[in-house]
Amino acid sequence: MNDPLIGRQLANFRIERLLGRGGMALVYFGRDLVLHRPVAIKVIDTRHRDNPTYARRFLQEARTVARWRHEHIVQVYYADEEEGLFYFVMEYVDGLDLGRLMAQYTDDGELMPQQDVLRTGRAIAEALDYAHQNGVIHRDVKPSNVMVANDGRVALMDFGLALDVQQGSIGETFGSAHYVAPEQARRSSDAVPQSDLYSLGVILYEMLTGVTPFDDPSPTSLALQHLTQPPPPPRTLNPRLNEATEAVLLKALAKKAEERYQSGRALLDALAEALRQPATAPKMSLPLPAGVEDPMALSPTSIQERVGRHAAAQETPPLATRMPAPAPVLAASRPAPAPLAVSTPPRPDAPRRKTLPWVALLGGGALLLVLAVAVALLLVLAARGRGDEVQAAGLGTPAAGTRIVEVLAGSRETPTPAATAGSNQPATTAAPTLPVASGPTSPPASSTSPPAATEPATVIATSPATDTALPPSPTAPPGGQPTATVLYPGGYRVRLFYDPYSFYVLNLDSQRLGVKPLAFEALNSDGQPTGFRFNGDRWSQFYFFLESGRCDRIEINRSPGYLRPADCHSYNATVTPSADDEMIFWIPRDGVTEFRVLYNNQEVGRCPVGSGVCDVYLPR
Repeated sequence: MNDPLIGRQLANFRIERLLGRGGMALVYFGRDLVLHRPVAIKVIDTRHRDNPTYARRFLQEARTVARWRHEHIVQVYYADEEEGLFYFVMEYVDGLDLGRLMAQYTDDGELMPQQDVLRTGRAIAEALDYAHQNGVIHRDVKPSNVMVANDGRVALMDFGLALDVQQGSIGETFGSAHYVAPEQARRSSDAVPQSDLYSLGVILYEMLTGVTPFDDPSPTSLALQHLTQPPPPPRTLNPRLNEATEAVLLKALAKKAEERYQSGRALLDALAEALRQPATAPKMSLPLPAGVEDPMALSPTSIQERVGRHAAAQETPPLATRMPAPAPVLAASRPAPAPLAVSTPPRPDAPRRKTLPWVALLGGGALLLVLAVAVALLLVLAARGRGDEVQAAGLGTPAAGTRIVEVLAGSRETPTPAATAGSNQPATTAAPTLPVASGPTSPPASSTSPPAATEPATVIATSPATDTALPPSPTAPPGGQPTATVLYPGGYRVRLFYDPYSFYVLNLDSQRLGVKPLAFEALNSDGQPTGFRFNGDRWSQFYFFLESGRCDRIEINRSPGYLRPADCHSYNATVTPSADDEMIFWIPRDGVTEFRVLYNNQEVGRCPVGSGVCDVYLPR
């Protein structure tokens, strides 16, 4: 990203890369140049730097936590202001947040091991008891604010909404809707220590049943459920729980604060005792929400094993994270390339084929000869077959002027530019890992979206790194525009609909899609980010997944009308920003003609802002 803070030094700390964005700040990975240690640097967002209320809240968080020393609370090292930039420096916890870990268990159709539930829950409870004893209420306890480090340590972070009991409330933001206590949903300043324990109760409920007690795309509806509805009995969701465990969870989620456990320690002591008791006859299970599998089996994989796998993967990052971002080149400056032949890499969990007995009898030279011939045949077949595969995916040949983007970052080999249609230059082979977004040749019959805009094609240039030549793809008609290359034909297919007032993502795949890794960002005419960005975690705080055939949406508040495509029969999550919010990325602005789609912080495609409809393939 073209971030002016990357590489900047603040006091003794150098900013190196972005770690994440919150409601009021950005968090960067950095280095302490004096003590030679990694740090996390929290910087107030540009939208709020001139707002004294946010600045006071930001500094209050730093002052609150800086004087604390607790194993399960992230430590603050330093805070300052430089040229209007408010920031503070805290310890860097290398690991995974609890939200991502819980999503992994859910994706596998499993429940977290109960010993991990107790260990993690007790760490959060001890951190909250410590904060409450120091007169501070967190007010935003949720899985994404809990880090599990590579060494097993559990740490609570992000006291940005903390309420100092002595000084009163700063702001009326009530926290995350899935985890908010009833009294806090009514008014944020009404939060009490037991409000944090209610949020912890929701986390424990979710870890033991696989779902949160309340769910709705609307934050307002969710808040009303916390206020008025009893939570579903946990044993109707997980019949393997005993009655004692159900009683503990329901007491933790009592509507009145005085009826809950009065300390985190009391809550976890009660839960530990309940889980030790034998299971009783199960209740009849209730139907789970659409797309949520039955997560009854306890996972054999511990939290620490999952964090360890993540750490091992980080030690050898994919090539896409090490390659510099390619510079965009306008198609007018060179002929448009023909589409590349795509070879989809095998899934890592695909079964290995056994070696055939006769292969072992071949001599070394004969074996190499056979392999060379086989590779050559496969390359030729791939070149011929991918065009049919692209057409089978329903893309066909776009109308003249349709924007075509080829994203090649992330492959083990960097391909050379493919041959121009009708030329004698051969294309080269590649094994890319990122798909390409393009608008369909025409919007679906049921869609009310405007027709695709006719704009000059944009190609992301790459440097040559392979000499293996293939014949030109047959999908490019002589003298015409090449068809869009689909680099993940087996990936999640989503369709984007948008107009000046609303934006929708439709899941066209048969499987549900986790929306937290999704992001969208407006680009300027040079292909650089503009700051108008939406992160999928805004949807995931209401519902983690986008179910098959359903939509997530952004609808600008108080607009005269919304697109609401006929293809979107129901919605999993809705966000309603104000008209001046920087998350509105898809509307035309001066110098903005396209936005890019990211998945796990890697670009997977681009869409013209004026087309109104765009298809994207996401990696599984």
